[in-house]
Amino acid sequence: MRLALGLCLVMLAWCGLARGGQDARALLRPQVRVEADPPSWYSPALFRPMPRPKPGDWMAEHPEPPQSFEQYVPAARVRPRVGRHTLYLCPLGAMSPQEQARLDVLREYLEVCFALPARVMPPAGLDRVTTRDRRMFGRTVRQYLTTDILDSVLQHLLPQDAVCMMGVTMADLYPEESWNYVFGQASLERRIGVYSLVRFYPAFWGEAETAESLLKALKRSLATLVHETGHMFGVQHCQRYECVMNGSNSLAESDLRPIHLCPECLKKLRWNIGFDVPARYEALHKFYAARGMAAEAEWAAKRLAECGQKPPAKAG
Repeated sequence: MRLALGLCLVMLAWCGLARGGQDARALLRPQVRVEADPPSWYSPALFRPMPRPKPGDWMAEHPEPPQSFEQYVPAARVRPRVGRHTLYLCPLGAMSPQEQARLDVLREYLEVCFALPARVMPPAGLDRVTTRDRRMFGRTVRQYLTTDILDSVLQHLLPQDAVCMMGVTMADLYPEESWNYVFGQASLERRIGVYSLVRFYPAFWGEAETAESLLKALKRSLATLVHETGHMFGVQHCQRYECVMNGSNSLAESDLRPIHLCPECLKKLRWNIGFDVPARYEALHKFYAARGMAAEAEWAAKRLAECGQKPPAKAG
């Protein structure tokens, strides 16, 4: 059996899309010239270069060509446009009230990170999705086939005003019979994806919930959501810095990665979406502080200072 590889499988199929992502609809925001941005917005001072991969790491197992900013620009197919600029989360399968409440936190983080409106859709069922049962930790775990979810569920639910849509589930996933599991899968051509939160939480591993474990699960959920949505916007795995867009071969490797976009990946999305970089960091600081993510809030404040902005006052 093959192990799950990376945070998400990405289906790269560009047929039928106009070259360079251009279509008849106007961009949502005026095209920015990132070369005119203050250099401090992309300062690498708070970022560590990507270290040499160890055996078993993503980069050791899956050599990939790097994607520079100059390579990204002509290849970007998915861009927010007038009438198609909303990010959607679609809950899939059964969720407890507590799990449903977490979706609104994910929605808020999407808005903060990508500076686009985000909405949670009505829940969709998984009744028609192919499943299999696997023995894990002395119990039977039902897994759902990701390609079925994309083809049979999400493809038919994509709203007309969606720039992309991510299905979110507490069910375990697998992409094909030879794989043990996968965190998620996305189709860039169709602007849809799905990812599972279940392995981020201690209950899946038979462990008790604590405030610390729930905070770790939240960070995992947020980081993976940004990673997968970044892929939907055409950003490939980052190999230059330690970055939320790094590939990960396991949950343990993923936990070592930061939750932040590195300067190069930030520049790609700034060019694509047109958000204001200091305003984004200010919104991130506010989000992190409200969620008890002290280290992340402190980091965002330092980035604001680097950008020439007054750091937010500390609460209390």
